[in-house]
Amino acid sequence: MVEARAMTLVKQLTGGCQCGAVRYTISAEPLAMLRCHCTSCQKQSASAFGLSVFVPVTGFAVAGPLKHFEQRAESGRRMRYHFCAECGTRIHHTAEPDPQYVSVKGGTLDPGHGLEPVADVWTRSKLPWVPLLEGGLAYPQQPPDMTPILERWQALRTIAFYNHRAADYAERGEDETDHDALKAFAAALPSGAAVLDLGCGSGWAAAALRELGFAVTAMDASAGLAREAARRHGIEVRLGRFEDLEAHERFDGLWVHFSLLHIPRTRWPDLLARMRRALRPGGRLHIGLKAGEGSGPDRLGRFYSYATRAELAALLTEAGFVDIEIEQRSGSKGFDGSESDILLAVARRGD
Repeated sequence: MVEARAMTLVKQLTGGCQCGAVRYTISAEPLAMLRCHCTSCQKQSASAFGLSVFVPVTGFAVAGPLKHFEQRAESGRRMRYHFCAECGTRIHHTAEPDPQYVSVKGGTLDPGHGLEPVADVWTRSKLPWVPLLEGGLAYPQQPPDMTPILERWQALRTIAFYNHRAADYAERGEDETDHDALKAFAAALPSGAAVLDLGCGSGWAAAALRELGFAVTAMDASAGLAREAARRHGIEVRLGRFEDLEAHERFDGLWVHFSLLHIPRTRWPDLLARMRRALRPGGRLHIGLKAGEGSGPDRLGRFYSYATRAELAALLTEAGFVDIEIEQRSGSKGFDGSESDILLAVARRGD
């Protein structure tokens, strides 16, 4: 599992060349950070690999004496490489003629940026003594699709947000909608049921279920929220992400309250299948989501995936759940202050 223990959130990033003649500002949220082991990056960095931070073109501003040259990379793409005209430090490069993003050289960032790479690319030319990132993605050449890298980055940045704002988030607490849903969920469980709070956050639901006499397991990807759960409710949280769920017929109930929505929709079928396997026959599932379409960051930079009632019903049915009931409510206000419709779904594992 990749943890976001060193990933931090900085509103604006800055950097520059070795001599100080060139300075730049990154005002947009970075799209990803990776290590590239191609021979071109090894040469430009005069090191074992190049460190690249992808940022939107409109979010990058640079000032100072720059020169550039163009060359075809090992991938076959025509690249434009920009460097300081005074000291020669490579600053950034773009794919021509229509760059989708700017690749800023990570080593030129000012200290305190808090970013971590999530992938190794061009590993076929990696120096043999360089270990791959633990738990990171790896590609022998240029990735055929950048989506997995972007999704991994978004997930870690979301975890970083909760690590950074854990106390504030926990202080906000839950509303009556949360308590009503929890009461209904608990009422359908057998006495002393084994329940998993998957994405437990500050631990309020796990604590409430424990008070009702259930055997509760709490799990979350944020170390910061895990500390809040322990401090506020005495809940011991297992640090882990959805894909770490490997249990087989262990639980009578799964409470997944506004946590699955931080995962890309493409991964939901696999994760719902994992949830079904984790439930005992006839076990109950609760899922809370934001209603809507598409995916993307909210005002605070957290990644969200949305679903309609029909889409969620189809996904649950395909995963093997029955007796599906989905309620849509309006006017729910999120931590970022925005209002949205929400979906509250309950279902039972089919035989």
